[in-house]
Amino acid sequence: MAASFLIVIILEFLMVLFLILGYLIRYRGRFELIAGYRDGEVRDPKGLSRVVGSSLLLLGILAGVTLGLVLIFPEKEVAFFLLYAAIIVPVVSVISLFGSRRYLKK
Repeated sequence: MAASFLIVIILEFLMVLFLILGYLIRYRGRFELIAGYRDGEVRDPKGLSRVVGSSLLLLGILAGVTLGLVLIFPEKEVAFFLLYAAIIVPVVSVISLFGSRRYLKK
């Protein structure tokens, strides 16, 4: 049984999206891509871009790993996808949120 086409497409899309956004934010300084970013409210934009960009790059890499697992073990595709979407993405997002707070002005 082959992996579900929809799960494969979603994981590929998320992988590419997160890798591109992570690269642009972390290495190109595209702060405006960070949700809720306002110039006057951030005391260290480079630090903030490091945290947010790295988190997005990590999510992109983990989407690629999940995609690989789905293709290798298609019988467990739903479990791998749910693990990524319901556990990994929220955990990395919350860690990024708390890590980015130290770069905001009080």
